[in-house]
Amino acid sequence: MTDTSDDAPFRIAAIPLLEDLAIDALLAEVVAALRAEGARVAGFRQGRGPNGGMAVEDLTGGGVFSISQDLGPGSQGCKLDPQGLAEAACAALAALETAPDMLILPRFGKAEVEGHGFRSVIERACERQVPVLVAVKADCTEAWDDFTGGVADRLVPDRAAVLDWCRAGTCARV
Repeated sequence: MTDTSDDAPFRIAAIPLLEDLAIDALLAEVVAALRAEGARVAGFRQGRGPNGGMAVEDLTGGGVFSISQDLGPGSQGCKLDPQGLAEAACAALAALETAPDMLILPRFGKAEVEGHGFRSVIERACERQVPVLVAVKADCTEAWDDFTGGVADRLVPDRAAVLDWCRAGTCARV
C-alpha cells in the first residue's frame, strides 16, 4: 500500500477487484465495523435485486437501485442500466450533503471510466474532503490511476488493513 501525504486535501483508496475476492462481503464488514464505532458512512453496497439482477443498496437511506437491465434471451451486451446507475449516483450526491465521515462505493468500472456512474460522486467527495474507498476492476486500473492522478492509496483486500485506512480518515474528520 502506498500512503498519501498527511497534507493531501483528500484521502482516496482503491481495493483491487480480484475474481475470487468477495469484495461486497469485505465492504459490508468494513461498513458495519465503522458504524459500530460511530462513523457516518455514505455510499452503496452491491448485491442482487428482487429480480435477481445487479442492484446497489444505499448505505444512507437504505433504498435499493436496480443497476441491470434485461436485454432479452441470448443477449451478449452489457446489462448495466445507465439510468439506474445515474439514479443511484444522484442519491449518493445527496448523501454527501450530510457531511458523512466516509464514502464507500462498490465499483469503479466501465461506466466510471467513460465519465458516468459514480465518477461525479467520487469527485464531489474529494472536493468536500470526504475519504473515498472503492473497489477497482482490474481492467480499469490504468483509467483509475489517470482519474486520481496517481494519488490514490492501494489497499490489500484485507479487512484489518482496510479498516486501518478508513479509521485514519474518519479520525482526521472528527
